[in-house]
Amino acid sequence: MADLLDKLSDTIRSGTVGKKTKRSAKWFQDKIKGLKGELKNKFSSTNADKFYRESDNKINPNLMSKRVSLGDLFCYYYDPKHKNTIRRSRKDGKTYPVLPFYDTFPLIMLVSVDNDTFLGLNFHYLNPRFRAILLDRINAKVGGGLINWKKISKVPFIEPAVKRYRFDHIRRKVVQIQKDEEEIAIFLPLERFRKASKSQVWSDSKRRAG
Repeated sequence: MADLLDKLSDTIRSGTVGKKTKRSAKWFQDKIKGLKGELKNKFSSTNADKFYRESDNKINPNLMSKRVSLGDLFCYYYDPKHKNTIRRSRKDGKTYPVLPFYDTFPLIMLVSVDNDTFLGLNFHYLNPRFRAILLDRINAKVGGGLINWKKISKVPFIEPAVKRYRFDHIRRKVVQIQKDEEEIAIFLPLERFRKASKSQVWSDSKRRAG
């Protein structure tokens, strides 16, 4: 059975929209409002667990290390190594958590990979409008080429989304998002933040992005 992204893609592709409009959060939200019956219910009730369960395209995390995967989108269950780590600040001597908050179901664009870790852009740290802008700007910078940090490091809104993850802290297989489904996937309500609400995270990201 086709998964949620397949069904949403088929529904959305049935209409004709401009390229810029197609990648805006408002366009996506309007399309969702127009969905009927079972499909609308599937979207409105989706979450990380349901999305993962119904996704067909699951792969082993080690396949992300292939160079051809750079620039692709993946989501997965993640248990951060430093979720409970406290460090003392050199500035004021006080102790602070290494991770004030974190996402246990990241949706990332893969930027680079080394032996134990990988760098990704987690779209969940941005509100829907900034997610659309970030994806548009990255696609404009990269074009049809292979993504690398030098090309995209100056893209607006990118700084709060940049995260480094460890392969050995991924739980279960990862879901690979198909290219023609990326603009849909970045808006799905799959974020699972701990220690803070999504509105608090988005507010912090907006502040950091300037």
